[in-house]
Amino acid sequence: MYMQGETIPRATNTVSLHPTQKDQWGIPLLVMSVGYDDNAERMIKDWQKQATEMLGVAGCHDVEVRDTHWAPGLDIHEMGGARMGKDPNRSVLNEWNQVHGCPNVFVTDGACMTSTGNQSPSILYMTLTARAANHALDLLKRREL
Repeated sequence: MYMQGETIPRATNTVSLHPTQKDQWGIPLLVMSVGYDDNAERMIKDWQKQATEMLGVAGCHDVEVRDTHWAPGLDIHEMGGARMGKDPNRSVLNEWNQVHGCPNVFVTDGACMTSTGNQSPSILYMTLTARAANHALDLLKRREL
């Protein structure tokens, strides 16, 4: 069995630009500070207990339970690196997925959302992209972009 769980958004999880280190094109490297909290650890332990019980009821024997302790981002859909909101001091994007202060940049992947459920969010990304593209087209027609 395999488990994916929703982690709670945390202000301590951040993404920023490195002040001095750059990649081969001169672009500052990303600095990510992210980790799991006590709630995530309790969720894993609860799943392990429930999964073992379910497999036992199904007739499975010698069930082995383990946690790979993978770092965040290795097997799930990470969210929230450029969250959407009205306040530019607390969010990166406005309600149209435009970067605050840089209206010709749109971010329509999971970075705009602080969280997701256990289903693949790909269709939502496509919807956000279509919505942002329609808004950009409207702005272009009005010569506002």
